[in-house]
Amino acid sequence: MAKQPNPGQKVSKNLAAIFILIICAAFVLVIKMVLDYSGAPDQGQNLRAKGNLNAPLQIVEFIDFQCPACAKGAQYLKTFMTDHPDVVYLEMKYFPLGMHRHAVMSSRYAECASQQGKFWPFHDALVEKQHQWKNLISAMPAFDVMADNVEIDRTQLNACLKDESIDALIIKDKNEGESYGIKSTPTYFINGEMVVGLKSLKEVLNKHLEEKK
Repeated sequence: MAKQPNPGQKVSKNLAAIFILIICAAFVLVIKMVLDYSGAPDQGQNLRAKGNLNAPLQIVEFIDFQCPACAKGAQYLKTFMTDHPDVVYLEMKYFPLGMHRHAVMSSRYAECASQQGKFWPFHDALVEKQHQWKNLISAMPAFDVMADNVEIDRTQLNACLKDESIDALIIKDKNEGESYGIKSTPTYFINGEMVVGLKSLKEVLNKHLEEKK
């Protein structure tokens, strides 16, 4: 007589197969999440900071993008950090001055660029092309072109520019600077010490290089 199949064994095999499928699906999902995450910006990092985190010179700069001295200082710092990549860790904060028509709007654009992980390319465009936009009645068209040039998503940018939390963040930075006694830009804090202006910045950086020799 042929052996009759055990219904219990058949159910057990089906459950085991289902369990294996669930495990495989979960494994695939986890791998996808890891790959997706690895390609996304780390929202925990400071997107307005760059350089060697353990650098001997920790600099916090309060900037007004329409300030000519700020543009010169930014270009000097960029060259210095390229020539001495391990010496400086730089963090940027906003300090738009009331005397400059486009100071707040340029800070808005910069922060919205930061939200897309593009702060530094946009920062560089702002300071390098400052002479082209600082005297315009409206600088927004110029800022839009810069945004396109550094591949900022315009739909996200336009939504961000209308977000009141961006203004709140800029005001927070400026209030912080005022609480430290800042009156003009660029103002730097180098290892906690206030340094005002490009000339003083150069002196501190050159002194550090001399001491290393």
